[in-house]
Amino acid sequence: MDALRVLNPMAPLASLDGIVLRPIALPVRPDWATIFGRDAPLLLEIGIGNGEFLVWLAKRHPEANCLGAEIAREFLIKARNRIRNEGLTNVRLLPMEGGQALSRLFAPESLSGLWLNFPDPWHKRRHQKRRLVDEAFAWLLASRLCVGGTFVMVTDYEPYAQEVLAFFSACPAYAPLWETPMRSELSDYYDTKYARKWKALGRPLFYLGFQKVQSVAEPDWLASVYPLAALRGDEPMPQVELCVGQPVDWDRLWREVPREVLWRSEDGVIVVKEAYHSDERLLLDVIVAEGKLTQRFFVVVHPHGQGILVRLHEASHADPTKGVHLAVALIAKALTTLLPDAQITQTTCSPSVWRELADVNAGGGSSEPS
Repeated sequence: MDALRVLNPMAPLASLDGIVLRPIALPVRPDWATIFGRDAPLLLEIGIGNGEFLVWLAKRHPEANCLGAEIAREFLIKARNRIRNEGLTNVRLLPMEGGQALSRLFAPESLSGLWLNFPDPWHKRRHQKRRLVDEAFAWLLASRLCVGGTFVMVTDYEPYAQEVLAFFSACPAYAPLWETPMRSELSDYYDTKYARKWKALGRPLFYLGFQKVQSVAEPDWLASVYPLAALRGDEPMPQVELCVGQPVDWDRLWREVPREVLWRSEDGVIVVKEAYHSDERLLLDVIVAEGKLTQRFFVVVHPHGQGILVRLHEASHADPTKGVHLAVALIAKALTTLLPDAQITQTTCSPSVWRELADVNAGGGSSEPS
């Protein structure tokens, strides 16, 4: 239980007045009309701070359903209280990282607007890859915005502003929202705490605005950066059934099961951190990092029919990305080497995963089940 609580540190916030949503309870591409009780345009702010801008946005657009993504608990509580005190019913909060929320929760061309107020610029060169807005983000947002949808960002860090300007200008989905896409003033824009602070210090601000003017096909590489963007919501959870010809020595299997890096590529890594066991059950602690997404979950191995089943533990809440499918397939493949008579008989793992494993092991026999 302690391990699962670590995996979901925001769980205690799940039922705060119906304002703070629980990510693990939200399906991929949820029905926002059901959640809000009405069908309305969707507006999103990533990084809400104390919630004052989001409240201003919701009051300015009462016809819209407004969402705010934030990972800091103290900000979520402040924003929740502000929303409740204002009596707003068109706002919900997401305890999620912004890119994950955008790629997982919003269907293509479903979002009407996105705002970023003073995102972390990660000044140091070695940290710049952590910036939220990059080329991949511009393309991801292009897929999620409806035609006519808008993106507005404000920052006090000019190098970051120039990069964002270049990324959005290079994507053919967008056109500048104003005659000049980057401005130093925006008269009808709400000044957040940081805006007021920097203006008082005389520091210049940079406002960037773009509008989606046409639909464009997602580049093939986008899913390697944002794997959740490739999900439709109806993918099966990965599992593999193994037929074994003799009783399984679970103690030996626990001792010999790999606790190591199972897969590494330029896009990510799959690691088994630890293994646990009971009389006839293994529990593997697995980390899958792919692109900008890292998921940690448990894979369980247990008797099933005439063999054993490899699947995600029911207490895990991983999304079935390609990396998660690959992790289950790799664990099943490792078990076939530890149980020489074992054969894969059935699987819900993606066929592309087995083909990829077969390509890697070309010359040593196919990994794909018959």
